Order: sequence, then C-alpha cells, then structure tokens
Amino acid sequence: MSVKSIPNRWTIAPMDRVIARELAEALDVPVIIGHLLHIRGICTPEEGDKFLYPRLSHLSDPFLLTDMDRAVERIARARDNDESILVFGDYDVDGISATSILIHGLRRYGVARCSYGMPHRIQDGYGLNPEQVRTAKAEGVDLIITVDNGIAAHDAAQEAQAQGIDLIITDHHTLDGELPPAYAVLNPKREEESYAGADLCGAGVAFKLAMALNGTPNDLDIAALGTVADVVPLQGENRCIVTLGLQHMAKHQRMGLSKLAAVSRLELNNISSQNIGFQLGPRLNAAGRLDDGTLALRLLLNDCPQETAAIARSLDEANEERRSIEREIMEQIVEELDAFIRPEQRGIVVARRGWHPGVIGIVASRLQIRYGRPVVIIAIAEDGVGRGSARAGSDFDMMASFSNCREHLVKFGGHRAAAGMTIEEERVEGFRADFERDALRQLGEGELSRQLDIDVLASFNEIDSTLLKALERMEPVGHCNPAPVFSTFGAEIVPGSIKVLKDQHLKASFRQGEHVLSGIGFGMAERFYQEPISGSVDLAYTPQFNEWRGETTIQLLLKDIRPATQD
Repeated sequence: MSVKSIPNRWTIAPMDRVIARELAEALDVPVIIGHLLHIRGICTPEEGDKFLYPRLSHLSDPFLLTDMDRAVERIARARDNDESILVFGDYDVDGISATSILIHGLRRYGVARCSYGMPHRIQDGYGLNPEQVRTAKAEGVDLIITVDNGIAAHDAAQEAQAQGIDLIITDHHTLDGELPPAYAVLNPKREEESYAGADLCGAGVAFKLAMALNGTPNDLDIAALGTVADVVPLQGENRCIVTLGLQHMAKHQRMGLSKLAAVSRLELNNISSQNIGFQLGPRLNAAGRLDDGTLALRLLLNDCPQETAAIARSLDEANEERRSIEREIMEQIVEELDAFIRPEQRGIVVARRGWHPGVIGIVASRLQIRYGRPVVIIAIAEDGVGRGSARAGSDFDMMASFSNCREHLVKFGGHRAAAGMTIEEERVEGFRADFERDALRQLGEGELSRQLDIDVLASFNEIDSTLLKALERMEPVGHCNPAPVFSTFGAEIVPGSIKVLKDQHLKASFRQGEHVLSGIGFGMAERFYQEPISGSVDLAYTPQFNEWRGETTIQLLLKDIRPATQD
C-alpha cells in the first residue's frame, strides 16, 4: 500500500462575519485576523489584546499553584540553614530547561549549596528512583526538588521519607491516583480548569517556582525553549511565556544559546518558535537521546564563550549521529510497512532488538505522519525488555489505548498524542493484537484520511502585505495555535510554471483573476509524479513573505492541492 493514497479531508472553519468584524475593528486588524482569533476561542477585544500583545502583567501569580507557599517556605529554610539541595530533572529539552531555570532561581535566592542530577535514559529510565535517593543521602543532600518528573515517583518518595530527605515535586504530567508522599507537590493538573497555567510544561512550572522565590520573571528565554520543545498548547500563559521569551532570547543573547544558534546556522536576533522546534530543540535533545543530557544542561548554565562553543559543537555532532541512526531505523521500518501494511489496518506496532531507544520517538512521529495511523515503536534490549514510544493524531487517544492494553505492559505514561511504555518481549504480540482492536474501535472502519484543518477561505485579492504583516501577530505558532491555513478555490496553474526542486519539492505559479502568486510544496514532488494535476485547482496554503536576493515577495507555502471542486 502506498502512503500517498491516503487523501486529506479538508475541514474549513465557518466564519461568523459579525464577530470577526467586531474584533477586527476593536483591535484595528483585518477582518481575517478577527476571524482567526475567534476560531481560536477569542470572543472579546480584551482577550484579543492579550493574544496579540502579550505583556509581563499577563503572567499569573505563581502562588495560585497549590503548595507553592509550602515549597517557598521549605526552600527558605534550606537557604537559612545552609542545607544542600538537589534539583533532579529529566533528559529532554523541557527537563533540561526546567533544571537550568531552577538552578538559576535558587542561586539568585541565595542558596549556597545547590547541585543537579538527571537519569541516564538507557541505564536509569525516566524519573527519580529509590537508588538515586539513596545516592543523594550518601552525598549529604537535605532536600530534593524534582523538575519535569516526580508525579508518579511513589517508590522514590517513600524512600526519601525513609532516608529523612524532604521532597518537593514540580511536574506537569497527568496525575495517576494518589499523590506521592512529598513536602509539596506543584503540578498544574491539580488545579481547577480555570487556572491560567493549566497547560504549563515542566520548564513553566519551574519558572513559576523561581518567580515565587525571587519576585521577578527571570529566564524567560529558557522557559520559552522548554515550552516550545515540549509541544504544549501555545495558548494563555504558555503563549505569553513564549512570546516574551523569544523577545528576551533575541535581546539578551544568552551565551550558550548564541553558540548553539551559530552551529545551527541561525541568528538569535530573528529567532522563532519554529527555529526552536526544528533546530535548537533537536540539538539540545540529542545528548540525552544518545547518552547523557547533562551536556546540554551545562550549555545553559555556562557563560564561558570557549566552553559553550565546544559544547555546542558536541551537541551538533550528537544531533548528526542521532539523525543517522534515525534514518537507518526509519528505512528499515518503511521497507517492511510498504510491503506488508493492509489497507484496513488501523494501528502500527513494530518491535526489534538493536534499535536505539533514544530515537524511536522521533521515528514514531515521522511514521504517524507518513501512514496516518497511531504508531508504537519498541526497542528491545538484550535482556528482553522493550521500551516503546508512541505517537498519534488528533483523532486517537494513546493513553486511553495503553490503559485498555495495560495487562501487557510493565508500565506506561504520557499524553493523548505521545506516550511511552515498557513491555516484556514475549508480550509484544498480545499487545499488538489488542492495540489493533482498540485502534479499530477508536478510528472506525472505512477509508483512512488525514484531516486538514483550514482556517479561512480567501481569494487572492485578499492576500496582500497588510494582511501578512498582521498575520505576524499570530506568532508564535505551535501546538493548538498552528500557522493559519488558507484555502482558495478555482485557481489556475500557470502553464509551464511547475518545477521540481531537488527531486523532492514542488514549485508552481497560480492565477486567480488578475492576481498571480507563486507557491512551494515541500516534499510534494513524489505525489505529483503519481497524480499529475493541471488546469483549475483548489489550494490549501499558508501565505508568507519570501526574501530572495534582496527582493521580498508573497509566497504560498502549500499544504495540499486538489482538482477544483468549484470555480
């Protein structure tokens, strides 16, 4: 079966022109911007102003988090009594960012004895465990603060009690039953749905604790880094953190990030959320995926130009190694799936010995996009224990599926769209069968399709520089605030304009009335070798400015093309 046979199912958001116009007039923006705000849940000019123009005053009071007062009180006592504090983070970008934020925050607060730790992905797995608590006790630690982990660390929390170590948990992952026994537990999932920071990531929670300690919002750039990389919703508090954090990143040019940007061929003075997601984030993640995440943490804690430059080069090299391993695994799986996947198959579960567990999450994401199905990839170690990473689209609940298949799993955790699990090798076949049944239950029978959400139906005469400049206020884009997608019906392909670039990308010009715009579709060339389209077409795209050789033009970043359904 060819992945290219799975069509996009266009869903165009209806426009309430009255509300769109009222918002546009109140905010002095084009009507299309008013519509884009409305379909993102914004109904009043006040909400629109917060969305378009985030300010420090929009950040919520950190003491609104349950147990924040207890956490600050215990840290104050540790500072005053010269106690030793261990900040225990995670090896991904969110955990690394959170650890950096809290280390900086504790130092500003006057804590003299402060160290950090994090697990090794392969040797230790995720989160704080009892052995790490015992090690901390032997090293004289009096207080452990977890960041981006700990909400499920019941055994470690009990061990801390037994060892006489106080534990403060700061996390954002889903609560599973009773809370671990700890001195304080900071987790936005404990709060009411109305809480402004309900979707904070681990770095966001650490940012709140550091803000509560010092009274000022420091390290916004690092908070933005973790927030974008952890793919949490860029709405409300998160949108404010990322918008202000990107401004902070560009203005203050933190040494470590500046050196990392240099090896990524970026400039911090023009940084975007997409740059974090596709360039900076993967390089910071590479160390923890392949070996030890503390290398990336040292980059964020260090101000030495020579040392940070050396670390940045090492991270860049690790990222290249990661990409090579990832490509090899991807090619193996695609070769197998293209030959054997059945049209009626709803889920994908692949397992093999020898795969590196640190990169399978990335491969799972790529496979989910390619095949339009929920994907679980399991890397089985020599001892027969498999570690799996899972990814799903918006129409599938991975955590619910894992819960339904829990009899096969040693443990699991994560979110609706991304999760991880541990499984014994002999249970893989049973899990595969039950996962397929659950995928069929969730997705149903019939032809598979990918949903393409389109924000607005527009004509070419509406796509001008005034609109594109206003669209820049929709940044930063990301999860739950994607780059706006437009559609235009009945455009004509300009004869002779279709070009294939690097055997991968499609470029063409389109005419509607008197207006002609060029478009580029990345990775779309293969499709049009198989399904040539000419004449009148419907387009789905994101309009953007394109700078080339000193000239700025409007370009359509193509999402889909289909034969015209109406003229």
